[in-house]
Formats: sequence, C-alpha cells, structure tokens
Amino acid sequence: MSAKIKKARSGTRPTPAQWGFMLLFVLPPLCGFVFMTVIPMITSAYTSFFDYSGYGEMTFLGWDNYKTLFSDPHFGNAVINDLIILLGKELMIVVLAVFFALTVTRLRFSKGETNVLRFVFYLPNILSSVVIAKMWKYFFDLNLFGIITGLEQPNNGWIAEYPLAIITFVASWCGIGGFMIILIAAINNVSNELYEAAEMDGAGQWRQLFSITIPLVWPQIKYMITSIILSIVGSNMNFVKLFIGDGTGSFTVMGVYEYDYAFTRFRMGYANAVAVVLMIATLIVTYLLNYVIMKKEDD
Repeated sequence: MSAKIKKARSGTRPTPAQWGFMLLFVLPPLCGFVFMTVIPMITSAYTSFFDYSGYGEMTFLGWDNYKTLFSDPHFGNAVINDLIILLGKELMIVVLAVFFALTVTRLRFSKGETNVLRFVFYLPNILSSVVIAKMWKYFFDLNLFGIITGLEQPNNGWIAEYPLAIITFVASWCGIGGFMIILIAAINNVSNELYEAAEMDGAGQWRQLFSITIPLVWPQIKYMITSIILSIVGSNMNFVKLFIGDGTGSFTVMGVYEYDYAFTRFRMGYANAVAVVLMIATLIVTYLLNYVIMKKEDD
C-alpha cells in the first residue's frame, strides 16, 4: 500500500521537461519584474537618504529628507488633495459602474441598444488622457458648463476656482467604463433562476440588487476598489499636470509634488523620499481596506 502511495506521489512531481517548460515562461517575466520593479524600489529607498541630483556625487543626509518632507505644508496639502480625490473616485466609480452595468444587463434593452450603451459608457477608456483633458478644458474654459447650468463663470475660470471638484469628476468619468465591463461579465454569470425565485418570493428590484447581485459580484467590486487605490498617484498626477501644470503651488497632488522635485528642482534624493512614503502609505491603505473587507465577510 505504501509503495503505491509513494509511486503516486512521485508521479505528481514535475518531470525535467515540465520544469523546463515552466522556467521558460516564468523566468522572463520574473526577471523583468526584478529589474523594472524590485531593483528601482531598492535604489529609490537607498538614495532617499542622500542629497542627490540624479547624477554626480551623493552626500549622505540620513533622515533629513524625511524630516523636511513631513514639515513641508505643501506635501500635507498634496496628501489631503489626493485623499479627497481618492474618496470621490471610489464613490463615483463604484456607484456609477454598478449602475451602468445593471442598466445594460438587467433592463430589457435590445441587443443593438445594449451594444450602443456599452460603447458610450466605455468610450472614455479608449481616449487618451491628453485628449480627455483638452476636451474638458475647452468645456470649462469656453464656459459651456455655465451655459448649461446657468451659473456665472468665476473670474479665474472654473478650473482655477474649483480644481479639486473638476479633477475628481473627470478622473472618475475616465475610470467607469473599464470596471463596468468587468461587472457586466460578472452579472451575466449570475443565474437567472435566482432572480426568478426572488420575484416569486415578492422581492423587488432593490431587494434583488442588495441580496443577490451585490453579494455575487462582490469580488469584482473589491478588485475595483483596490485598483482605484493603487492607481491614485499616477492617475491624479496626469490630470493635475494637464489641467493646471507643474509646480507645488496652491493646488497639487503627491505625484506632481514628487515630479517637481525630481525633474524641475533636480533633488532626486528628496523625490525618492517622497516616493518611499507614497509606497508605504499605499501599501498600508490597501492592507487596511482588504482587512476591513475580509473581516466584514467573515462576520
């Protein structure tokens, strides 16, 4: 009996050919990840302790870059702006992506109407961020927003007066379509028998939404929430630079703050200290969010 078990166990071990096949596909992406992600992270953390312009000699400063960073009010403003944009994006993208996905899947549209709606909702994901920013800049600079709403345009313009609200709206508008497609696929996998049984029991559309649809597509919603957090630095930076420009003036975000010190002021060591703080903060927020979600599921 033991010989059969031993033989069965040995039979499950990969053969040399299988090991070669796996290494052929694992090694290239692994090497790319190490050289393009791990090594730059280690280098960034190392140079954050130096006065370094990006080339030439490096002068060791210890924790001075981090002390300067946490005492700079501009960095504090950048953190607050990023957090507000993140919260706004989470609310708008999650709610609207779920709403649009339900509109396409649950309402009784024809196949042609469904395809048109999918295209319209997904269109912002096809366009470049530069095109999107230019389009919305014209919309606000030409006071089309004021004409539509009947509001009087501020003296400095809508973007200069309300940059936080506008950037949050545009960034959210860009992210809805992609997550909507994921939710559509998840909702289509939900058995219609569950909805039919719920209707027979007298459950309305809202009850079906919160008792059937949301629980069954909750893994996709978790992915959506986490992805928005991980993209906060790059996404917010792109739109702030396109709408407002460079610098650490009255309105900035963490990505623009880091970029300004790295490539405008050539204080690469200080910019790397900013990058390290952003990486740690993102990891902490992501971990806490996953912990809260997992704890809620366990309860």
